Amino acid sequence: MKIHCSSNKLSSVHKTSIHKVQTTQIFVASQANKGFTLVELMISLVLGLLISAAALQIFYTSSVNSRRQEASSQIQDNAVFGFAQIQRHLRRANYGAKATANYDEFFMNHLTPQGGVVLSAPAGTAGKWLNNNLSGLVLDGAAIPANLLSGSAAAASISNLSAVTKSDQLTIQYQAGQEGIFDCEGSAIPKNFYVIERYFVREDSTNASGLACASAIYKYDELLTGSSTGLDIKNYIKPGETTATVNNLAGNGTIIIPNVDYFRVLLGISSSKNFATFPSTSTIGYIPIPSATTMSAALSNNRIVSLQIGILARSNNPTATSQANSALTFSILDKKNVALNTTSNSGPTYLRNVYESTILLRNARGGL
Repeated sequence: MKIHCSSNKLSSVHKTSIHKVQTTQIFVASQANKGFTLVELMISLVLGLLISAAALQIFYTSSVNSRRQEASSQIQDNAVFGFAQIQRHLRRANYGAKATANYDEFFMNHLTPQGGVVLSAPAGTAGKWLNNNLSGLVLDGAAIPANLLSGSAAAASISNLSAVTKSDQLTIQYQAGQEGIFDCEGSAIPKNFYVIERYFVREDSTNASGLACASAIYKYDELLTGSSTGLDIKNYIKPGETTATVNNLAGNGTIIIPNVDYFRVLLGISSSKNFATFPSTSTIGYIPIPSATTMSAALSNNRIVSLQIGILARSNNPTATSQANSALTFSILDKKNVALNTTSNSGPTYLRNVYESTILLRNARGGL
């Protein structure tokens, strides 16, 4: 009986040991079978690439949008605010103009002394300086050169367009009727002094084109303007000072709107003389700035009452776009569908906008 009982216990222990061994073998086998198949790895790789591509696309789109928004802000900061400043200055034009034998001071054209839009200067023949817009004025002892006057496609004003190789130049004149008025270069104009401002496009120190302004301040003196020598606007003396301040009308001036590809000006002219009493019956037509040979025919029987100005401005930094520069065309006032020149085409792609404005010259709309 004892032997039988021991045999049963041994058999039970043996069975338990066998079961434990089998369980261990199954566990080890299941552990050995864990892992990824080649198909699973390929699917995981494809899914990872798709997720990465989507993330890169989102990043690229966000980057492009961010750069375009930054470029748009740059144009807003540069062009819009600078454009508003120019408009304020142009509205002053013709204040303080002189009357002629035929018309009062409000009838502004190429003959108005101290007139607003400077289209002509005295030639000074035989010492006679009292004629044209810059009546009585000389520059450095000589007649004021024509390249400082308003002009269409002026030699001193560059352009980045293909069909229009030169921008316009606009020269205006007005009198400061009160203290606290500054010229386009930021210089304070003494009360009752006159200022001449010349707007044109030139390159800056980085070879980028911008709209610049050069100016000259002077005090009108009938004795000097009527003399054989004329009144020299090379410099002027501020009230209370003895040292002369040098003017910069013929210089490079100051960039007031950076990154400008083109500048265009149209004159609003009219044969109507009753702007003050019947403005609704007045008719206005816009023409490019006439040349010296066509000026008399265009303006002798007409007055200048308004201006239209337009610029093509670009951002400071390039933007990412699929559109090439050569595919771009622009319309600036009467210049329709003009393209960039070869130099701009081969350069970086910038965000470009056209800005236009019509300015009524309030100091040229009265009179008979």
